[in-house]
Amino acid sequence: MLKLDKVKEALNVGKSQLISSKTLFKAGQYRDSITMSYYAMYSSALALLLKKDISPKTHAGTLRQLAKEYVKTGLLSKESYDFLYNGRETRNDSSYDYSKTFSEEEAENLILQAEKFINEAETLL
Repeated sequence: MLKLDKVKEALNVGKSQLISSKTLFKAGQYRDSITMSYYAMYSSALALLLKKDISPKTHAGTLRQLAKEYVKTGLLSKESYDFLYNGRETRNDSSYDYSKTFSEEEAENLILQAEKFINEAETLL
């Protein structure tokens, strides 16, 4: 498969995950909406790295490589990087902290952040 196809597929998965997040949000499933918002950003981050032939094996590796290749070079805003970085922590809570509840506001904020992240990523692709 061509590199460009992989990049496009990763971005399309991110966009699809954002749609899923919004659907879950509308159904009042804030925990799952948060998870999908994070993965929407994560898939889009992978698209950015795939463009440079970089395929990290972990979420932490993705964050490190994204910072090195895009944030430190000024291509990706620190704000968008922080959305992904902080979203990872929130996603960990939504996936593993069963006692935690998530508000409509938290889920909505992550959706808005994911939209901004994806839009910025798309301009770089």
